[in-house]
Amino acid sequence: MAGIENATNVVLSVTTTSGGVTAKQEIAHCTSASLSVSLDLRDSTTKSSGGFQANLGGLKSWELSGEGFIEIAGVAGKADSEELFDTMLLGAAVQCDFGLSGMLYRGNAIITSFSLDAGVEENATYSISLTGTGILEQNPS
Repeated sequence: MAGIENATNVVLSVTTTSGGVTAKQEIAHCTSASLSVSLDLRDSTTKSSGGFQANLGGLKSWELSGEGFIEIAGVAGKADSEELFDTMLLGAAVQCDFGLSGMLYRGNAIITSFSLDAGVEENATYSISLTGTGILEQNPS
């Protein structure tokens, strides 16, 4: 079957600024990534709606999330768990890219959740959630 993409090729990247240097970096050791887009509805029910609720489109929102393995030493050229945590504490929006060549989504988001997990005799992992602030572009030039 042609056209089915291997999910391993889908990448979550963030553009961060550290020490005055701005760089777009793929999230290190990422094991999963997802993009969710939602549309809120506005009630537009009237007496002529025949007893059924009627709706119109309203605000759109989007969120990115991902998980990865923790590496204390960091990975050159990639956003590691420590850098992502520091970025969250700043509370500033970061530019995010999700996808692969030919299918890319880009927008600014704020890291709203970051967690570290470490089970007995398991790989240490982190989870991250980013909430979009503004437009999510599809295949930006």
